[in-house]
Amino acid sequence: MDKVLVDTSALYALIDRSDDHHAKAVQLLQSLTQRATELIVPNFILAETHTIINRRIGPREALLFLNKTLLDYHIERVTLEDESRAIVLLQGISSSKNYSYFDAVAAALAQRLAIADVFSFDRHFQRLGLRLVTA
Repeated sequence: MDKVLVDTSALYALIDRSDDHHAKAVQLLQSLTQRATELIVPNFILAETHTIINRRIGPREALLFLNKTLLDYHIERVTLEDESRAIVLLQGISSSKNYSYFDAVAAALAQRLAIADVFSFDRHFQRLGLRLVTA
C-alpha cells in the first residue's frame, strides 16, 4: 500500500468549500482513496489544521474535523529525531519565510517513513524533498 503525507493546506481545502483548492482537494482525495492509499497525518499537522479551522470557521467545525480525521486518517506521532531533523532542514532553507516548523517536521517524518508524496497545495514541500500529489 502506498503512503502519502497529508498537509494542512489539503485538509483545510477539504473542509472549507470557499477555499480556492476545495474542488481539486476533493478530487485528489477520491483518487487517493480509490487507490487504497494510506493517508498519513503528522500529529503536528493535525494540531495546526485544527487551530486554523477553529479560528477561521469556528470551534464546532474544528471539533468535527478532529473526529473525522481521527477516523479517516492514520495519525503519526513525530519523534524527537523528526524534530531534530526538522531543524536541520530549516537551517538549509532559512532564507525563506515560507517554511514553517510544522512543514519541516512533516517533511522529516516523511523521510523517516520513506514517504515520497505529499497531498498539499504548498509547492515549497518540493524543496523539502517531497513530490506533490497531482492526480
